Amino acid sequence: MRRLITPLLAGLLAITAPLHAEDDARKHPDHPMLWKLEGKDLEKPSWLFGTIHIGEGPIATLHPAAAKALDGSDAVYTEIPMDMATQIGLATHFIRKDGKTLSAAIGEELSKALDAEIKAINPALSSAPFQQFKTWTVAITVPLLEYQMKGSKALDMIIWEKAKDDDKTTGSLEKPSDQFGIFDDLSEEEQVIFLAESIRGLKEARDAGEDPTKALVEAYIEGDAEKLQAEMEKQINEMAKGDHKELGEKLLKRLFDDRNEAMAKVIAAKLTEESDKSHFFAVGAGHYIGKGNIGELLTKQGYKITRVSE
Repeated sequence: MRRLITPLLAGLLAITAPLHAEDDARKHPDHPMLWKLEGKDLEKPSWLFGTIHIGEGPIATLHPAAAKALDGSDAVYTEIPMDMATQIGLATHFIRKDGKTLSAAIGEELSKALDAEIKAINPALSSAPFQQFKTWTVAITVPLLEYQMKGSKALDMIIWEKAKDDDKTTGSLEKPSDQFGIFDDLSEEEQVIFLAESIRGLKEARDAGEDPTKALVEAYIEGDAEKLQAEMEKQINEMAKGDHKELGEKLLKRLFDDRNEAMAKVIAAKLTEESDKSHFFAVGAGHYIGKGNIGELLTKQGYKITRVSE
């Protein structure tokens, strides 16, 4: 279960996290992660747009085809609401409620490993700021820490703010509790395993001179759905080989399969309720590729889904 966190970037939690793009000359992704949605009783086409929950560099600017689809839409939906009140309120989901510190919950050995990993990211940092956080929160935060320190808006936020500026209807397919409940339902023992495997995976990647996040980002910028899926499957398969396969499979089902089905139902309902409007559904790209993706589920309901690559 060592590399579950990296696929989160491509297809899961809409937590705003920036990416530092090292002098990338490209002004936007080479090809958009965009699908045209038509059929049934729709009077206008709608759009499925795959985001990656980080920003800056080419990612921060929509490909012209995606920008045109966004501009022509009447309503924009992200995974969770991206308004300031909701984003500020997310912090309440992260705080421990068991009266323990993080170190007390995870034990001395894992605490030392966590501090070592944080210092490898930045020698001036320690786990002190995380002591009141839930264990699972730290597991999904540390892999993004280097990027979060750069400071910029995530693509999801950029899209939301553009929609608000253009006076479009905005909404979400999920509530924050839908996403965080996936982890809150884990026992403390499972959360500790989750954190331990995350730290181990980060160390192994660093020792091997690899950057799994960068590989996913590059595939996204290239707009190569097959490459993106292959990279995600590679990392997920490595996770499933470990001693905690059952936990990994449970998380993957909750994070992908269950959420794909739930979001597809919400999308179908929106399309039925407002068949005269064009909708722009911006969620993690991982939900639009691979087996059982949202587009596949909507196709089974009679909609026509076509990839737009130029």
